[in-house]
Amino acid sequence: MNKIIFGIILLVFPFTAIRPQSDDSKPSRRQSLSFEAGFLYPQGTIKESLSIRQNLSYYYVNRHSDGSISSSTSGMLLGARYEYGLPGIRSGISTGLRFIGINTEINGYASANSDFFYLRYSMEGNDTKFARVKSLTECNYLLSIPLEIRVYPLRYRNISLFAMAGLEYSVICFKKAADITFREETMNPQKDVVLGNISGPVNRNISTFYSSIGLKLGKEDKLNYTIELMLPSFLLTENNFYFIDIDYLEGFRMSVQLPLKSN
Repeated sequence: MNKIIFGIILLVFPFTAIRPQSDDSKPSRRQSLSFEAGFLYPQGTIKESLSIRQNLSYYYVNRHSDGSISSSTSGMLLGARYEYGLPGIRSGISTGLRFIGINTEINGYASANSDFFYLRYSMEGNDTKFARVKSLTECNYLLSIPLEIRVYPLRYRNISLFAMAGLEYSVICFKKAADITFREETMNPQKDVVLGNISGPVNRNISTFYSSIGLKLGKEDKLNYTIELMLPSFLLTENNFYFIDIDYLEGFRMSVQLPLKSN
């Protein structure tokens, strides 16, 4: 709840903190359509509920010692947004549709010549079962609706500096799946049983508060290009993934902005 309130405050802040400019300095009221693409780099840890025999490592860390686990998570986004200019406060508000894909892979090895780790998947009384696993993978493909506010405090010739704050909520989950690769193929018939034991119910809808800083290149009412650095973003929903707990997300994106009309 605190994260939601914090996100709303930051979205409203540009309207209350920036004074209207004089008529001579106001940018034109613009409407535009942007097409965007980018990459996401989630940061976090493997879930403690996974009963892995080896010591867990943080993301993007490889330990070359016996009993090591390494994991990596990355994502991408593609989207289209409609933006309406608010000249009185040198801002723009936009919304649209965005496709997001996030993939995770967990690997490990028990020694220099054995690329696997031990995973406990059942414990009933004195009967404990382990599987030798080469990798765990998870994929998430979502369609979300973003709501963003951009503020353009500085402009020099054809270059504008901007700051952005946004909220995003996924409305369609195309795919949320986990997979496991065993070291011994004889374990393959047990795949569904093992996955069922280690991957409990998760939230299929994801909500995020995010922000960025960036540059927009181009003349007013002409084709523009933007590049922006995503600042640490936070998930407002919990239990979103089978194997990982994400602390925050980083990344960058680029877009092409097509003018529609000006008032």
